[in-house]
Amino acid sequence: MYGIFDNGQIIGVFTAPMSIRSNQPVFVADTLSLSRKGALRGAQRWEIETAIRPETMDANLLMVHLVTRGYTTPIDVLMPQNIGVIGKRTATAAVIGAAAAGATSVTITAPGGLIPQGTFVRFASHTKVHMTTADISAAGALPIYPALPAAVTASVMNYLDDVILKALYDTDVISGMTYTDGMLQDPGVVRLVEAI
Repeated sequence: MYGIFDNGQIIGVFTAPMSIRSNQPVFVADTLSLSRKGALRGAQRWEIETAIRPETMDANLLMVHLVTRGYTTPIDVLMPQNIGVIGKRTATAAVIGAAAAGATSVTITAPGGLIPQGTFVRFASHTKVHMTTADISAAGALPIYPALPAAVTASVMNYLDDVILKALYDTDVISGMTYTDGMLQDPGVVRLVEAI
């Protein structure tokens, strides 16, 4: 289960439909010969749009969370992993070496199995979530997207169902709760943007 994480538990479970988007500013222009030119900016953030289900006996926790966190206080989200990643991964450990800001890969030592491309990862020394862009099953360079915005120290890499995304509620999320049939809570579609 993936969702909004607070005080060691999931208080709102993500349900389908759900989308995870990479938002990276790009400037695109067509020339007079209709060839397209584009330039990417270095900034990138993950954005999640999903339906959400409060846990039945703890539905009050989600309502309090929505009201008190507002749009400016970062929250923890248990980052959803792709079903293909879950089915293929066999790694048992993931320790990385130090890497400089701007690096597009990190050195991993003895993963003990496969970490498939498309895996969301987070390094213990900072909060940015990255995605692997190639499979790795032995020690070596693990390509990641986006590039590191800051240096990382040698540390453990979270890559299982333990990747916490620091996020903000988007400004169109209800700061409260909607009730259906008088007693069923439905916060509607929740949009979350990575806090960077």
